[in-house]
Amino acid sequence: MYSRLIKSSFSMLVISISVISNNYTFAQDIGNDNVKCLQRLADSTINMLVATRNVIAKNQDLINIDPVTGNYYFKGFVPALVGSEIANDFSLMTGYKLKQTSVKLRNLNNKPDEWEKKILNKFELSKYPKGTGFGEILETDGRKIYRYMKPIYVEKACLKCHTSKDKTRPEIRKFLERKYPYDQAFGYKEGDVRGGISIIVPLEN
Repeated sequence: MYSRLIKSSFSMLVISISVISNNYTFAQDIGNDNVKCLQRLADSTINMLVATRNVIAKNQDLINIDPVTGNYYFKGFVPALVGSEIANDFSLMTGYKLKQTSVKLRNLNNKPDEWEKKILNKFELSKYPKGTGFGEILETDGRKIYRYMKPIYVEKACLKCHTSKDKTRPEIRKFLERKYPYDQAFGYKEGDVRGGISIIVPLEN
């Protein structure tokens, strides 16, 4: 049920983004109002993914604790994994690239490109307004695109997998060490910038 609801919500956002991006030329003639709408829709798409990640993070005990025995079995069904799968499906379905990334990687597949690295460094600045995304229109290979990224912050529930190694449950630590041998995503505290979620929207057919 939840997966169908998430996919339906994403589908509505895809339709809205498509309408705005396909009318980009017209938007240039009316003061870029449609580009502002595109920014809001990109932000909403990312918020949907963040909300899904938060639900997974807050329900780790429900996911991993056997209701009969009370024993803990870490299954690896964590926010980053769910987020990556949703982002990959979304990108394949729409052609709009949705991606989780960070300067301190756990999954090497999420390595930031140069633009993402530059914006992630902005998010780390103390003067950067917390929770504010950054977007701009760029041209790549002769085609205009809209790029937008929003920061992700470490919440209390995230610390189960992102605190220091010595404070991480042995079951979780062993799983992560086995699955991600080059893991750099330990040592965070609540409120830290964990990374960002970016989206690329083509503005021309």
